[in-house]
Amino acid sequence: MSRLCRQLLATALAVFPLLTAAPSVAQTSQPNIIYLLVDNWGWGDIGLQGSTVPTPEIDALAAQGMRFLNFNIENQCTPTRSAIHTGRLPIRSGTQKVAAPGEPDGLAPWEYTIAELLSDAGYKTALFGKWHIGSQVGRHPSDQGYDEWWGINEGSNAAAYTSTPEFDPTVAATPHFWEGKKGAPSYELGLYDIAGKTTFDREITDRSVDYIQRNAGEDDPFYLYVGFTQFHPPWVVHPDFEGVSGAGYYSDIKYEVDHNIGRILDALEAAGASEDTIVILTGDNGPGTLPQGLGYATGEVGGSTGPWRGALSTGYEGGMRTPGMIRWPGEIQPGIVTNEIISVLDIYPTLATLVGESGRIPTDRPIDGIDQSAFLLGEQETSNREHVVTFV
Repeated sequence: MSRLCRQLLATALAVFPLLTAAPSVAQTSQPNIIYLLVDNWGWGDIGLQGSTVPTPEIDALAAQGMRFLNFNIENQCTPTRSAIHTGRLPIRSGTQKVAAPGEPDGLAPWEYTIAELLSDAGYKTALFGKWHIGSQVGRHPSDQGYDEWWGINEGSNAAAYTSTPEFDPTVAATPHFWEGKKGAPSYELGLYDIAGKTTFDREITDRSVDYIQRNAGEDDPFYLYVGFTQFHPPWVVHPDFEGVSGAGYYSDIKYEVDHNIGRILDALEAAGASEDTIVILTGDNGPGTLPQGLGYATGEVGGSTGPWRGALSTGYEGGMRTPGMIRWPGEIQPGIVTNEIISVLDIYPTLATLVGESGRIPTDRPIDGIDQSAFLLGEQETSNREHVVTFV
């Protein structure tokens, strides 16, 4: 063998292991995902959008990613949660409105939720807080893709039911906290009442922090859905924040919400998982009106919709635009503020695409959400959405 041939062979043998190893080196692990959903959140209820009550934690998150000025949701709690979980117009699954106490409610078992999709892709999944898309047996979070959950299965205002003289447990079930794990029936815990709601969001935050500490850095990525109940009536604030604003209980609640979000983000940072986690923060609808006669209300509207008219349950933009933002360090450019149209329906297909699992999106039913991954990643300058359709 000539000297040149020997040199070529030696070079080939040296390079061959690098070539065969290249695919595994190039592969990257899937990111964790945290979805933070604030209840009855006005477009103008953050510092960056006009709030006179400071929201430093929320503002910092927005600055670290992309903030949507034109983030569109459904105009009530249940349909927005349905849209998040299915990527489908809620009217397709009968979840286009909040069910009255005692009415059948919830996602049909055959809906394929984002939690199920991610679970099938190898994600660990958890929900803490408000569910509100299924209070019946077989329609709890642990039946719809979540490995574990704790919280309430109905609306936030259920906390006031037992405080009203008209409450009849034979018509509507007495509200409770619930807990469950995949593969087993969920079970009732303590009573969900005014006292329970006062500390509920603190407990949601505590459990979320614990979940991050338990799962960050593990081999499997996680999807954590955090359903806060603030700013939804009854307006009660945790004792630690009572009077802190000097401007009334609604402003006190702003401090509480900002603090809780900050604690979750701090836990993510302390666990060394911030760089590997997509964080989404949105509201579910605009601020609500407090009807008289429920034992906790005076008929006023709380929160700010900024320049938009309307509120919860209306067809105006004040009811269907909320704060919205997404952070993914190293992938989504920080400091972007956009007025491009984004819909809550888009969350489902966009997340599936961002984590490389778009092939799991169902093809046997209409998916109304639009993949916005190219826009978020800066591969195009405009949203893929030209309009928003909603049922009012």
